[in-house]
This record gives sequence, structure tokens and C-alpha cells, in this order.
Amino acid sequence: MSISRVVFLGGFFPDSKRKEIEVNSKGVIQYAADALQQAIVKGMLVNSNNVVIVNSVYIGSYPKKYKKSKISSYSFLINEDIEGFNVGFLNLPLYKFYSRYINVKKYLTKITKKNDVIIIYAIHTSFLKAAVDLKSTYPSLKICLIVPDLPSFMGGGNNFFERILKKVQESIQKKLLNEVDAFVLLSDHMYRPLKVNNRPWVRVEGVFNNEDLIIEQKKEKLKTILYSGTLAKRYGIMNLLEAFSMIADENYRLWICGDGDTKRELEKISTADKRICYLGQVEREQVLKLQKRATVLVNPRDSKGEFTKYSFPSKTMEYLASGTPSIIYKLEGIPEEYFNYCFVVENETPFSLSQTITLVCEKTEDELKEYGDKAKQFILTNKTSEKQAKKIYNMLNKL
Repeated sequence: MSISRVVFLGGFFPDSKRKEIEVNSKGVIQYAADALQQAIVKGMLVNSNNVVIVNSVYIGSYPKKYKKSKISSYSFLINEDIEGFNVGFLNLPLYKFYSRYINVKKYLTKITKKNDVIIIYAIHTSFLKAAVDLKSTYPSLKICLIVPDLPSFMGGGNNFFERILKKVQESIQKKLLNEVDAFVLLSDHMYRPLKVNNRPWVRVEGVFNNEDLIIEQKKEKLKTILYSGTLAKRYGIMNLLEAFSMIADENYRLWICGDGDTKRELEKISTADKRICYLGQVEREQVLKLQKRATVLVNPRDSKGEFTKYSFPSKTMEYLASGTPSIIYKLEGIPEEYFNYCFVVENETPFSLSQTITLVCEKTEDELKEYGDKAKQFILTNKTSEKQAKKIYNMLNKL
């Protein structure tokens, strides 16, 4: 099959609406998912001049996680000349799934052609159902699903009602997944639980958007460790705090950006240790600048949870592209090639992490720069939007 046209169906934040979304959001904002979608879209646009962008922003529900109950439909621009369309919906708990499904289906029915390929970002029930319904009208239409996370390892089970809802959604999703024609997986290990079987798939563990290249920043004089991302216990943030507490040197600093379930504990610890600076949830551009100013970047996520084999931490690519040396654990979801460009913690203990941080920070500026530059070049040579999107097109051309 030679692709005639691609319809990308996602939920990123259009540039013209980003500030509005940030102001109205409560709690964690999905910056990583937004960045990956933006990078994929821009890579697709480089590889093809026949791409239609359909969007319906991924945000929390009103009133607990978002301040507005109604999301409007509107057109927006990508790269200042490519038009996309955001499909609105009623942002009410539970009802939003139905509202989004109906509105997305209505819009897709209006613009989709029978030989299109619809690329959906994430196992999102409303999007999958809308596309599968359309496929019953156009049997020649193909569906390609980008899978950044497996639903069984995602949140959404805080109370009895939410757990029941999650079970129902997973049951519906299993049936819808049978209608998917091709997959883009962030980890090779996703192949089995998704039951991909003989259907085409390709691993695209992440994408680096060249627009995230920030002008060089002056390095901090003190030895500065940075973590940016979700403050979840399962991501090892408390282990990082314990590891840092083992470093007595007053010339060390720990910067942390983000939001999540360990926020209160972090605030308490940072009050007791003035070397720890909690910056809250910071805009992405500012995070990228902080990464360049730091001495070393740390991802304290260890391999204790089964979910680690089914995910690729997006900050791995972002960290390496910054040109600042990175410290990570050896997770199954990270392809082997990446470990040639990171400092890997040998044992999954706070003490071992503390030792690795000290080892890296005590290297000379020239050593750190050389190491960071090699990592940056690895990303810029192999993992750009254009090159990663080309892998997707090569797979789709074989459908």
C-alpha cells in the first residue's frame, strides 16, 4: 500500500492555546505527552505534504482538574502555515468520554477519505471507537495506533467508582484494539500484552523535536543536580532525596521541577535542607534552560515496577539532547544503545545513586562537556522528528 493521506488524531496543546491550558489546569500537566505528539506531527509534516491534523486536547475533567466545563472547537496553525482543527467537548467527569467520541466521530466523518490512514495517539477509548466506527463505513481505511503507555499501568483507580470505570474501559479497549492495523510502540516489550501478533509494528521509543534546542546557558558555579518530571513515588523521587541527603558537601544543590503525589513531602524536606530547591511545575522552555545550566541530570526511576519494561522515560531523550551528562538506572524499556551515552547506577539503592552523583559531579568541566556533547550528538543524529517519523511511514507503506 502506498499512503495517500494521513490523518493524525491526538490531544496536544496548540501553541496558540498553551497559556490558556496551563492557566486553567489543576495539578499535573501532561507536558511529556504533549512534547512527543508535537514532535511526531512535525516529523510527519517533513516526510509528507498530505497530512491532516485533528486534535482534541488531553486535559483533566472539570472541576477537579480543569477550571472549564466546556472545551471549544477551533482551528489552529502548526509551523505557521499548516492548519489543524481542535474538536471541542463537554469536559464533565465520565460524560467527557461520550462527548469527545461523538464530536470526534462527527468531524472525522466529514473530512476522512476511504483510503486514509488514521494515526491515533494513545489508547484513548473515545478516539479508537470513533475511528473503528468509521472503518465500518470505509473498509479500506487503516488505523495505526501509537502506544506510549499500557492502560493497565496507568493511573485512574483512586476510589471504587474509578476502578470500576477503568475495568470497563479496558474491556472496551481490548475489543477496539482488534481493529487496529498497525502499531507504533515505545517499548519492544509491549508486543505481547497488546497481542500485536502478525500485524505490522515499529518501535519508536521517543522523538526529539529540533525546536527544543535551546541557546547555550551558563553553567551553575555550584555542583547542581536536576530532576524534572512527575513527582511520583513509583518514579523514585524519594530515593533521589535520600541519595542527596548522603552528600554532606555544601557546594551541592538539588533542583526539582514538577508536581505529583510526593509534593508535600518534598516541600517539607526542602525546608529542612536549604540546598534543595523545589521550583514547582515549570513551563517546558524554562525546564530546558535549567537542564543546560545544571551539572548533571538524574532520572531516579528504578526497575522495581513491572511497568518499567513497558515504558521509555521521555526525559531520557530530553536529558541527552541537552548536552548535560545524565544519570539513569538500567531499565528494560530503554534500548541498549542509550546506555553508551549515560552514567548508569550499578545498584538500585540510594547509596549507589549518591555515589554515582558524586562521581559524575567531581569530574572536570572538560570531561563533563565531552561526555554531554557525545550524548547530544547521538540524539541529533538518530532520534530527530524527521528520522523517527520516517520509520512510521516506512511501516505504513507496507500495509
